[in-house]
Formats: sequence, structure tokens, C-alpha cells
Amino acid sequence: MNANNKKPVLAVLGATASGKSSLAMEIAQRFACEIVNCDSRQIYHEMHIGTACPGETEMRGIKHHLFDLVSPAQSFSAADYAGAAANCIQTIWNKGKIPLLTGGTGFYYSAIAEGLGEAGHEPQKAEQLREMLEQHGLEYMVDLLKKLDPESSTSIDTNNARRVLRAIEIVELTGRPYSENQPVPPLPEAEFFPIVVTRPRPVLHEAIARRLDIMISSGLEKEVRFLIEKYGRNADGLNSIGYHEWFAYFDGQASIAEIKELIIIHTRQYAKRQETWFRRRPGVGMLDLNNPKQSAGIFPQITAFIKEFGL
Repeated sequence: MNANNKKPVLAVLGATASGKSSLAMEIAQRFACEIVNCDSRQIYHEMHIGTACPGETEMRGIKHHLFDLVSPAQSFSAADYAGAAANCIQTIWNKGKIPLLTGGTGFYYSAIAEGLGEAGHEPQKAEQLREMLEQHGLEYMVDLLKKLDPESSTSIDTNNARRVLRAIEIVELTGRPYSENQPVPPLPEAEFFPIVVTRPRPVLHEAIARRLDIMISSGLEKEVRFLIEKYGRNADGLNSIGYHEWFAYFDGQASIAEIKELIIIHTRQYAKRQETWFRRRPGVGMLDLNNPKQSAGIFPQITAFIKEFGL
């Protein structure tokens, strides 16, 4: 522990297919870390192929937390994540080890590192908003948010229905703009060391396409069919890239080649949004994994950070 009674948390973050998982494993092995998931899709049961969820082989004996956690039919908010991640981090500290967050869900990282706003959750209001979404669609709800709080409609991912509904809920509950909902850190004693990885755009695009080929050959179509039969198309987890695109194929409206192209397009768009989000975070630099000098230089930085805590 350092002079300010802080405790260390490492984080390897970045866009999908950026190489963050491999780097996180190397860091975990070098520095005796336990890994805590920071990906909003890898928390779901039975969604292993389409989310690139690590299996026993990929985990290489490193303890992993918050993977394969909840049913695809279950909603899991950033507040839920912050509570679960805080408990995991405390447990890892108590073992004398270093927690290592890894994933690409920026809102999850923000929830645990910076905290969520003070506004609470009102189930009746949330249910009312969900019914409005089902009745009128996402575009209608985005327009409503723009009327209530124009600023927030440009600062959050308006393609994410859950975040749009949460922003509307906060504005209507507090009567104040979403941006004024002040965050409360769940772990004030934590000092975070975020590493945000990136790759040149052509390299990232190639990695996305290559990974999708592996997913399809590993049985992605079969996995999606199984999940639809078990949970239905409206399950929260199936509103994910790599899953919902298959509905058109199952309905006879598109070929597998067309579905594949659609998944690649959506994944590229998502990766771009992820990188944009991380680049906007104050004090967070980007680590180009295709730059050997940058990649090698990260380990001395981690060593120096850990030494501050007497570890």
C-alpha cells in the first residue's frame, strides 16, 4: 500500500479484436494478477463463441472473474457490474494479489473506476420507458432524449437502447441534465492504471475478419440457434453483434455470406466507437501493439506503478 493508502488496479482495455486479451494474459502471468472481466457480452452464460469468451485453455491457469456470469435473458446494468467488480477486486486484494480488468466496455470501466451518478433506479419508471421503447422504437426514444437533454444525446452511445433509457430515467428522476448526475466511485481506495491498446485500422479490420472466420468454423450459427430456442430472440444477450444479425438468415432473408459481411461491418463500427470513447478519456494514452518499442515499454511502466504500493 502506498503513502496515500491506495491499492492498485491494472486495466487492459481497447476495441474488439485489438489484442488486449493476449496482452492481459502476459501481464497477469508476469505480475501474479487475477483477471476481472470488463466486457458486457462476456458476462453471459452460453455465449462463448460469439463473444470470444476465454475457455480453460486460454485462461492458462490464471484465475478469471465475472465471465459466464448471468443468463442471456437477464439484464445486467453498469451499476450491477460496478457492484460485482468491486467485490471481486476487494477479494483479490485480500489475497495479496493485483486485480487486472480486461475488456472493451468503456461504460463498465467508467462505472468501476469513476463511479456512477447519485441518481437511483426507479423500477416503475424503468418499466414504463421499456414499454415505450417496445411500442415506438429506439429512434423515438433518442428523439425524446434530445428534447429532454440535448447534450447527453451527443455524449452517450445512442445505438445502445439501455443507455438511452437510463439517461432519460435519470433526467426525469432528477430534473437535471444527465451530465450533472455526479459519479460516486465504488472503490475510493483504488488507484487505476489503464492501458488502452490499439492497432492500425487495416490490421484491426483484418483481425476482425479472421476472428469471425474462426467463430463461424467453431459453430457460431449453431450457438445462436441454441440460444434462440432456449431464451427467445428478445433475450438481452442476443441483442449483440454476432448474434442478432443471424435472424435474417434464419428467416430466409439473407445468405450466410451476407450475414458475415453484416457482422464485419457492425464490428468495425463498434470498434471505432470503442476507440473514440477511450481516446476521449483524460489522461489515457493509446498503446499500439504493432509498435514493438511501445509494447516492450509497457512492462517497466507497470513495474514502476506496482512498486509505489510496496508490492
